[in-house]
Amino acid sequence: MLAEALRRGFALANRRVGLIFLDLLWKSIWVVCTIASLFFAASWVTYDLRAIEWNDTGSSGANGLVAIALLREFWNAHRAEILLLVSGVIAVSILAWFILEASFRGRLVGVGMPAPKTSFHILLLSNAAKSTVLLVASLIFVGLAYAGAVTIAIVSFGALAFLLSLVDTLIRADAVDLLGTDLFRVAGLLGILVSFEAMVTASALALLVAGFANVAGAASAIAMLGAAIVALLFLSVLHSYLLLVRFSAVAIMRRNVIEV
Repeated sequence: MLAEALRRGFALANRRVGLIFLDLLWKSIWVVCTIASLFFAASWVTYDLRAIEWNDTGSSGANGLVAIALLREFWNAHRAEILLLVSGVIAVSILAWFILEASFRGRLVGVGMPAPKTSFHILLLSNAAKSTVLLVASLIFVGLAYAGAVTIAIVSFGALAFLLSLVDTLIRADAVDLLGTDLFRVAGLLGILVSFEAMVTASALALLVAGFANVAGAASAIAMLGAAIVALLFLSVLHSYLLLVRFSAVAIMRRNVIEV
């Protein structure tokens, strides 16, 4: 039964809760690396700007116009270098995400499996393949939405994302045989966990949007910024925990199939 698989999956996940902090560790490393890359890029871009000297005109409006003119000239002179640098930072950040995810998530993915963890190259290739397909599909569905079929585009993209997540989960858990032996139960399992996470995420985002819409001063803006950081941390912990539950339940279902 699906309820029994979920119950045992939560029980196994609760005994391995330390894996959640391991999952948070690599995400924290990625955030630090990305911020450091952005800081380096910003420092390089603004190095020439800091060397520019100009006299104060005595008027804030005139100073603003001068600053805008200087920024426009700087952009025209260094546009190619800035775009190349930004593209490089994005590429490094994406590559770091893939590598760190594949390096650290093996133990979480392999919970309940006989082997200690899923191999690095399987995690890396599965994530890269899923992300590539979703990127290409998003471009196609954006075009479809602009053509007027917004509902069809959203529903189709959601269905494709769910299918890819299902296949990716079974590949990583070495449980592809469940596609033929227990497809509806594993799809229901994934659907329940993903739907719950989506509802919590949507609720948190709605509260944050409502809060930022009612910001009336610097103090409330700082408070909402802190609330946004706490919400992001909570959602990250929730995502890691539900991933642990997902792979725990899939491992249990796979063992049941093997025993039968």
